[in-house]
Amino acid sequence: MRYTRLLDDLFRDLRYGLRVLIRSPLFTLVAIASLAIGIGGAASVFTVMNAVLLRSLPVPNPQQLVSAEKVGTTQRTPRFSWPQFEDARRELQGRAELAAFIYPSAMNVRTGSVSSAGPSERALVQLVSGEFFSVLKQQPQAGRLLSPSDNETLGAHPVAVISDAYWGRQFRRAADAVGKTIVINGTTFIVVGVAQQPFYGAIVAPRNPEIWVPLMMQPGVRYASNASNSGGDPRNPWPPQREIEWLNVIGRVPDRSEVARSAAALTVLYQRDSRNSSNSPDAAALSRIAALRVALEPAKRGISGFRNDLNTPLLVLLSMVGVLLAIACGNVASLLISRANARDREIAIRLSIGAGRGRVVRQLLAETMLMASVGGGLGLLAAAWGRDLLLSMFARGGSSVMDIDTSFDWRVLGFAFGVTALTGLLAGVGPALRGTRVALADSLKAQGRSAVTDGGRRGQLVGKTLVTAQIAFCLLLLVLAALFTRSMQSLLRIDVGYDREQILVARMDVRSLGHAAADRQALYSRILEKLSSLPGVSSASMSLNGPLGTSQRTSSLGVEGYTPGPDEQLMTNEEIITDKYFETVGLRIVEGRGFQPEDRAPGARASIINHSMAKRFFPNGGALGKRWTYGEDLNPDAPVIVGIVEDAKYVSLRTSSPNMIYRLAPSTPDDVLANMEVRVSVPPSQLVATVRRALAETEPALPVYDVVPLEDRLARGIANDRMIASLTSAFGGVALLLACLGLYGTISYGVTRRITELGVRMALGAARRDVLWLVMREASVLVLTGAAVGVPLAYAAGRGVGSMLYGVRPVDAAAYLVAAGLLVLVGGIAALLPAHRASRIDPMVALRRLQ
Repeated sequence: MRYTRLLDDLFRDLRYGLRVLIRSPLFTLVAIASLAIGIGGAASVFTVMNAVLLRSLPVPNPQQLVSAEKVGTTQRTPRFSWPQFEDARRELQGRAELAAFIYPSAMNVRTGSVSSAGPSERALVQLVSGEFFSVLKQQPQAGRLLSPSDNETLGAHPVAVISDAYWGRQFRRAADAVGKTIVINGTTFIVVGVAQQPFYGAIVAPRNPEIWVPLMMQPGVRYASNASNSGGDPRNPWPPQREIEWLNVIGRVPDRSEVARSAAALTVLYQRDSRNSSNSPDAAALSRIAALRVALEPAKRGISGFRNDLNTPLLVLLSMVGVLLAIACGNVASLLISRANARDREIAIRLSIGAGRGRVVRQLLAETMLMASVGGGLGLLAAAWGRDLLLSMFARGGSSVMDIDTSFDWRVLGFAFGVTALTGLLAGVGPALRGTRVALADSLKAQGRSAVTDGGRRGQLVGKTLVTAQIAFCLLLLVLAALFTRSMQSLLRIDVGYDREQILVARMDVRSLGHAAADRQALYSRILEKLSSLPGVSSASMSLNGPLGTSQRTSSLGVEGYTPGPDEQLMTNEEIITDKYFETVGLRIVEGRGFQPEDRAPGARASIINHSMAKRFFPNGGALGKRWTYGEDLNPDAPVIVGIVEDAKYVSLRTSSPNMIYRLAPSTPDDVLANMEVRVSVPPSQLVATVRRALAETEPALPVYDVVPLEDRLARGIANDRMIASLTSAFGGVALLLACLGLYGTISYGVTRRITELGVRMALGAARRDVLWLVMREASVLVLTGAAVGVPLAYAAGRGVGSMLYGVRPVDAAAYLVAAGLLVLVGGIAALLPAHRASRIDPMVALRRLQ
């Protein structure tokens, strides 16, 4: 009976609350919109966080998965060679299952056979061991999956498994897709199976792999990326070479108690392998080897470098949305307090005829929870749009599409429900308790006129406190928006070293053609000759990575005349170029000479270093004529420094220029150039189609992609900075709107309650401007107090995001002045409206209310 009565009371409260809210449509709409904005923003960011940071892999028992990493004294690497993987797999047999794989690599794929004609496309291909699908407990949707027998012999099993998405896009889900052939980088593969949806492997990344092939097909697909080489020959097949570490390893350990024992067994194996690969190690080397270990880390959420890139931005955005939600709660609470004061007489009557205070509080809370529920529902709908917007903004830094699954699951729905309930309680409990704390006699006598009761004064005080808090939080968001915007502007103004406005760049996959070194050099010459002859083209060049390429090749080295410290590691980046590279991209030779025709001969020794490397190794000058080598032993045939070129940005705009060595492509014939640069005398975008057409005419089989102005490539480098600046500016704008609505409501409510007082002042001789100033002064106190509270909050927040800023300090004076000025300006406009209304009060009308 008791529960039935409670339910009846609840339904009555909800019905009555709905009628009350319908009778005040403007109040209801403003309150619901405020809550929907805050809840929707929080749900949007959390949905993306859930997909990228929290969601487990869509495989059975993901909690059993672990990833293997080698841990040394100074570094940590997840890379293993194929022989090392095989040793580890045999060592753990019976205790754990292991599988090896590479990060998906974009390759040229077309349906049909090598001899058949047809367009190719870039598709993500992942090389995996035969245990890959069994470790992840997968069953085929059609055909079969890869097995260990597919990886027994080098190059013997050109078979492929395709993803559900690729099956639908290329084969329209045809049942006879199994058995069809596809060509990957010039090698024909037979499709033997289709993976289940939504399987995407063990890696969380912006794009999911579309094709899986055996690791033993590495030479066939000409894969040559992301490897650590300690003496191997990358020109030969990689799987047999213990010195080339290029594989990630994932395992399944059903018994969690075996994880530590398995890691210990792999550590012994790793140390033994390191001792065997060292030539007569000394005591120091043996000590370093003894410190090596293998760690098995939990991998139920998969392996992801992409996750690390988004972790900090998403946490910052979620924190900012939390502040925005707090402002929305304060805004609604202010409105509810103002409304509760206006309902003093109604509440007093209900209390005087016997209603308990708890019963009235419950009624008022029901109204708030109704608004919060509607706001939460609308916020969840907005989150469906907001999550896609967030992903599209992240995608502008790379692929135009992201394969991240951002569907709502129990975690997102639970988060939205919890935030909605918490928001309703935070916004409603205080006003409900204050609304029932009325002076019955004063409220009942106040029929038809304004009365300033103790409850009214307390309501005004609480309302002003809430507005002050909103303004403080608003200033915090505005300062962060200003800091991130100024940081982005600093990145836009940065000197990258290149002529960013006159260069067109492109990527091409020469490796997929399978040409010998001499044929590649001939192809480079034909391409450059064709491009240089185009109208509007001043010069053209090719390079290994190109300006702001996705990666740079890093190697250890020895430099003539430089003695490193005991623990100093000498590293450099290397770029392989054609002879007009510096002229094309706009880099000046600052000392010595550039490359000359005789430097093109295979084995030529000429090299050029950048200014940073010259300063690093030759601070007093004298770099020209010095030799350098990979490793430590210099010999008479080592490359010679013939020139020094000015610095430029390479992989990242944020980092200072690293050591860089440039060499000519013909002198290092085994390197395969993958980037093209064209200097133009017209806007680069006008020549995109012309350059594509010229390359197709020169070599129809050459895959060419990402033909864009260099300015666009630079823009991708700051895509995340632009996104954060845009979103924080949007959050700051919404916070400013909500805070000013709260200020307007509080000042307007105060004017309404003081109509009689203000009328008396005017009747006694106060000028309209005096009344205007009286109200504006009250608003100014609120704004300035809120700003004073907000400054230390903004300072703390700025220090927290300092690592994300570039070229601007967390205490940047301009950012604080802009934020404070904007807040004062908009706050002044919000307060001016009720102040102007107060100055237009008719004293006679106000005096009649005293009667």
